[in-house]
Amino acid sequence: MALAMASLVALPTAAQAATPAFVQGRAFSTGGRVSSLPVALTGSVGSGDLLVGWFAEYNAAGQVHVSDNVNGAWTRAPGSTAFQNDTGDIALYYLQNAKAAPGGVTVTVSANAPAYLQGSLAEYSGVAVAGPLDAVVSNRGVGTSVDTGPTAAVAAGELVYSALVTGSSPGNVTPGSSGGVAYTQRARTGSGSAFEEDITSATAGPQNGRATLANSSDWYAVVATFRPATSDSQPPTTPTDLRATSVSSTSVSLAWSPSTDNVAVTGYTVYRDGVAIATPGPTTTSYTDTTVAGGQTYSYTVDAFDGAGNHSARATAIQVTTPTSAPAFVQGAADSPGTRATSATLTLPSPVGAGHLLVGWFAQYDAQGQVQVSDNVNGAWTRAPASEHFNNGGGDIALYYVQNTRAATSLTVTLSASTATYLPSAVAEYSGVATSNALDQTAVGRGAGTSVDSGSTAAIPGGELVFGGMITGGQPLTVTPGSSQGVPFTLEVYNGSRSCVIEGILSSAAGTQNARFGLATASDWYAVAATRGP
Repeated sequence: MALAMASLVALPTAAQAATPAFVQGRAFSTGGRVSSLPVALTGSVGSGDLLVGWFAEYNAAGQVHVSDNVNGAWTRAPGSTAFQNDTGDIALYYLQNAKAAPGGVTVTVSANAPAYLQGSLAEYSGVAVAGPLDAVVSNRGVGTSVDTGPTAAVAAGELVYSALVTGSSPGNVTPGSSGGVAYTQRARTGSGSAFEEDITSATAGPQNGRATLANSSDWYAVVATFRPATSDSQPPTTPTDLRATSVSSTSVSLAWSPSTDNVAVTGYTVYRDGVAIATPGPTTTSYTDTTVAGGQTYSYTVDAFDGAGNHSARATAIQVTTPTSAPAFVQGAADSPGTRATSATLTLPSPVGAGHLLVGWFAQYDAQGQVQVSDNVNGAWTRAPASEHFNNGGGDIALYYVQNTRAATSLTVTLSASTATYLPSAVAEYSGVATSNALDQTAVGRGAGTSVDSGSTAAIPGGELVFGGMITGGQPLTVTPGSSQGVPFTLEVYNGSRSCVIEGILSSAAGTQNARFGLATASDWYAVAATRGP
């Protein structure tokens, strides 16, 4: 296995310093396919430091995974992307409040199958030990000028970490600037295919990750800001009004009222049966636990914490009993072919269960008539009374479904159009849905921008499956699921560019339902909400 690496190492600085400081870093790129790769940070790692990196697996299914031999698994940040051919995975991972490691750490980057692995990672002192991540944005493009686009505005003094990987060898990479402050290069491979830079004390405002490549290449970049450490000793107030907003056999959705702090709340910890299971960010006062089983009783509580690691008292616990049977997401697939054709296919990755629901959002861009949908096991699908057309007035976008599907060891969905055109689509399989008269209410909408809303269905009772589908004309790259009646959607299916997406609520609150999404990059969009009886 060929492996190209480069490392720039600065002198260690005192952990928990008032200003974030770079400690050490490394960039890497494999010359062939491997299932995992050890990457060593050989310098001493300080207690409480931040470890962060931008990691890529090319042409492999699933997500790239990151862990180290001292701290275990790292946290995956939002804002991942994929390569231009919509394969692979490129994501920011970080580890807050690291354990001291005088002999350094070995970080393991792994994929579900042999893949090309590349990226960079770094250690910083002086970063908040709890909830350090403030903002993150990723982007991709082709050329010599790299720009992630802006994050939301952040406070002065934050660490701004930016990194990129490329699909070819651009050679030299010149650091850019953000908010008038120049980046400092920290590590890159000799070919320039992996690179990282930082600003250790930023000016207030939005931050962009920028760099210039010596030679044109496809590029995939991220910028992330991290809050500085604080010596604050006052804990936040206790969250209140903890409640279950949705309960199914496979998920429990929670919500609570926010806490306050003398400096700032940097996150919340959700506990199930006394064990921490999630740490939502400071502006998120809801969480969906998707690891529950049917017919079980669980105890939930939540606390708030600040950047110094001070935790509030825990909220009054609530008991939740899950039903033995309810709608559940099984699997899905999505694609947006980049060439015109008269047909396209989607193959579900696992066997399909008898009696399940298959449902999807399908489009033909500028062909006459209606897009047609069928599969190799059930034949033609049913077209729902929920359709749209593209903003240019052409094409067809429609909801199709099969209820009470036959069992299948392999199922391939085929879209077809009257003439060669673009055929984007997304499909999902659900269990626990009525096998007849499953479709209850639908709503469709279209628009342009970063805020997506299908419009409202008619009111439904609680406990139904709410399906949300979206197809875009552009490439949002990052999609944030919304909520309906206060219940958060879960992002279930998406392609690499996030131009074809499915989200779901497995057990609705009563009332009208809207499919909502937030896009990182503005685009024309076409959305559907559909409800299904359990």
